[in-house]
Amino acid sequence: MVLSVTLNPCIDKTIYLDNLEIGAYNRVKNTRVDLSGKGLNVSTVLNNLKEETMCMGLNFRESGNTLEHAMTARGLQYYFVRSEGAIRTNIKLFDQSNHIMTEVNEAGPNVSFAAIEKLVDEIDVRLDHTHILVLSGSVPPGVPANIYQRLIHLAHKKDVKTVLDTTGEPFRLGLEEKPFLIKPNSKEFEQAFKNELKSGKGPLEVARQIVDGGIPYVCISMGADGALLLDQEHTYRAKAIPVEAKGLTGAGDSMVAGMCYALRKRLGTADMLRHAMACAAGSVRQEGTLLAREADVKELLPQVELEIIA
Repeated sequence: MVLSVTLNPCIDKTIYLDNLEIGAYNRVKNTRVDLSGKGLNVSTVLNNLKEETMCMGLNFRESGNTLEHAMTARGLQYYFVRSEGAIRTNIKLFDQSNHIMTEVNEAGPNVSFAAIEKLVDEIDVRLDHTHILVLSGSVPPGVPANIYQRLIHLAHKKDVKTVLDTTGEPFRLGLEEKPFLIKPNSKEFEQAFKNELKSGKGPLEVARQIVDGGIPYVCISMGADGALLLDQEHTYRAKAIPVEAKGLTGAGDSMVAGMCYALRKRLGTADMLRHAMACAAGSVRQEGTLLAREADVKELLPQVELEIIA
């Protein structure tokens, strides 16, 4: 089973514009609202691919039923610990002329210590039946920055593979526990390893050092430029599949789901990246936070162009 953890679920409000002009009047063409969260998105795609998965994380009392109803509608197993407050709302401004997304994300409500401890205990119990633990997304106020580091440590004790997809201090601390796979995008990679990059090393050299240092897989997503995936032997590069972009939210989460799916099927590194790219393209060509489906992946897999560059 793949267990995903979402500490900061959200309501994504996507606003479609012909051409976003900063500081000017903009007319809205269309809007849509989706219940989202990086771990929830990963599990949604895995469920679409008929892989056993479960969502865990934090929920909030003022709007908690909304999240649970959405999970039930998607046919997902879930367990959430409720804390005070309401699910945050994130605004996504999609410039359709330039295919650029501008995001304005709330931080989320403050979480109690009791809720954090209860969630950690509940995750620990379920690790006994978990093959891959996915830790992704931001950490809301009140949650310690070492939360992912702590959960990776618990997973290691039970031989559970871990995937880390977050930013900032939670990412830096999580790296210290050597997760099985990390998936920053290119901007997040630059922010996390700016000191190494400033020293004169290139991104590929830094990524190779990370793998050699004990993290078996490093995937760097690069949007329209595709993605890189490094293992202990090679560096693979995939081109982005040319599809009409209707929504960019969730593409990275779909990539993570594709790699988890390949790992569960015991596929090799090249096929991990192929599934990641097919899932991402399947997500991008749908509006809002709609995610890759099984039919998308079957159609798009043959279109992935892959090469070994090192």
